[in-house]
Amino acid sequence: MNCIRWQLDSRGRIRAWGPGAAAFFRLPAEQVLGKPCAEVVRGTDGFGRPLCGRCPVLREIKYGAYQASTALSCGGKRLRCQGFANGDIQVELKSESQRDSSEVLASLSWAVRKLTEEPERFFQTLQVFLAGLRKSLGMEAVELFLADPQERYLVLTAYDGVHREAFMEKPWFAWGEGYPGLVALGHQALVTHDLASDARYLRQKVKKLGYKTYVCYPLELPQGLIGVLNLASRDPQIDDEALLEQLSLMGPMLAASLYMVLTRLGERGLLSIAAALRQGHESQGLEAFLAQTTALSGASCVRLVLQDGRNLTQGRCEVPECPHVQQCPVWQGKVQGVKVGLEPCPHTAEGRPRYCLPLWSGGGVVGVQQFYFARTPQPPSQAVAPILWLERLGAEALWPHSEQAEKESPLLEIQTLGGLQVRRRGELLSPRAFGRRQALTLFKLLLAHRGQTLSREELCERLWPGEDPRETQRRLHVLMHGLRQALETDPTRPQIVLREGEGYRFAPQVRYFLDVERFEALLHEGDGLEGTAALERYREALALYKGDFLADEPYADWAELERSYLRERAVGALFRVAEMALSQHRPREAQEAYRRILTLDPWREEAYLRLLETLRQSGQEAEARNLFEQYRSRMERDGIEISREMAFQV
Repeated sequence: MNCIRWQLDSRGRIRAWGPGAAAFFRLPAEQVLGKPCAEVVRGTDGFGRPLCGRCPVLREIKYGAYQASTALSCGGKRLRCQGFANGDIQVELKSESQRDSSEVLASLSWAVRKLTEEPERFFQTLQVFLAGLRKSLGMEAVELFLADPQERYLVLTAYDGVHREAFMEKPWFAWGEGYPGLVALGHQALVTHDLASDARYLRQKVKKLGYKTYVCYPLELPQGLIGVLNLASRDPQIDDEALLEQLSLMGPMLAASLYMVLTRLGERGLLSIAAALRQGHESQGLEAFLAQTTALSGASCVRLVLQDGRNLTQGRCEVPECPHVQQCPVWQGKVQGVKVGLEPCPHTAEGRPRYCLPLWSGGGVVGVQQFYFARTPQPPSQAVAPILWLERLGAEALWPHSEQAEKESPLLEIQTLGGLQVRRRGELLSPRAFGRRQALTLFKLLLAHRGQTLSREELCERLWPGEDPRETQRRLHVLMHGLRQALETDPTRPQIVLREGEGYRFAPQVRYFLDVERFEALLHEGDGLEGTAALERYREALALYKGDFLADEPYADWAELERSYLRERAVGALFRVAEMALSQHRPREAQEAYRRILTLDPWREEAYLRLLETLRQSGQEAEARNLFEQYRSRMERDGIEISREMAFQV
């Protein structure tokens, strides 16, 4: 079967049409370019119903996923349609039984790019990559263990698959212990098709579930081992030679990417610390160190006890200080914890889940860190190895100090949710302040790609597509001048939009407030809390969500991915608010949350179902019937079959 590939824009219209696609569909490029993909492909699901009109691939990518796939029938053949977000959307159609290295490598390429561009989304990116890898290789479970920088332990950092609880039975191994430790020690892959009888494998729950095939593969670099990748299946007939061939292709690239990102995280922390130390602000350096560690770990409270007796905290530390910290085995370099599957603390097994980790500097332990969690991470040991990598550079540069940095009012306050509004020193800037209308569009482009450097060529193509670059470069210079006049205190020494090489980046060197950053930070805090505390964080975050990201640019394809991602984050928070409200016997608040979800995503069937159930449980039968009629009308209008579960509720 020839390679069937084409390319879509963000609205699902065909932008490029490969020769394999032209041959399979018997349609030349000139007949399909610009048409909706669904109109050309006309795929059906397993029951013969039209599928492309409600394309699962396009929907998932629009909601912020970076890859998605679905089975469909097309041209009398059962196929798999897979899409990857890479600026535009790359689509490939292949036989459901066809497996080759291209799918794995494409997934890895996406993961490498995301890890490089957005290291702060380290865990999310790994999770998406492992899910794709597991499906591509036809396995039931996949695990990534990362080594600590001192090469003492291998700790489970990411997992995807079924039977999660069984694989969490032991989420860490010492060097030389169990399959991961033996692979780390011997630098050779281990493979078995008879896991139950292999004494080297230490998880009894996995054995009892009938797993047969297990592959443990080292992720190596010239300077050492960064981790191991494990694959598991209950099928004893798995072709391990094919698996090892795939792993040999992608393993070195994955190892190099993990090392690069973990090192980059440490370097980023070091830069913040070094900048504070150069200015004589040791306390700010230490605060930055703890803040970055806390953010990466997802802990609600971090305590750091240093050799000189200093005791420092970050986050909401309502838990009492540990009375045994001076006798803690962590001073000898051990990694321990409570209720997180690590080596158990010898002094207590009670209290909130926590890590107890050594703080290394210069080959010795200079402190003991305790990371307290409101909710157990998944996997429980998820952040252990990344924390140790993050800290390895910054710890050597720090001399702790207890003074607190003064808080200043932000120079800039930027609202993007619901449309752009900018305040400088509290004063709302009118569009006239930017000189030209496109100067505002330029600012929106930079905000949509915050943290990234956009080349002049890319900016010009976005602002004036298809026009002569020599002319548009001059216009860009004029717009940038107007933008800096509006935003900067001293336009000759820019501190907000920075020139980097041949491009520009929104990277303020002054205090500022950006609603989307605060929105995501509050959601992250809420995810780490329970009960009323979590509910308050979500309410505060959702109060910021006044509408879609840059809603005043509804047709800008460059804003669509970020817009969809933030909308999905808001929907997720609303679902959790509704769940917590119901648990606290506040059905009205839950109903409001579900209704708000339906204003953001009118096709979200789960919200219809949950709202319908809540209305009926509250005795609001008339409202429940009206809601079902609204749902039925919308589904019929869009040609979507009514859910049996919804119909059963009425």
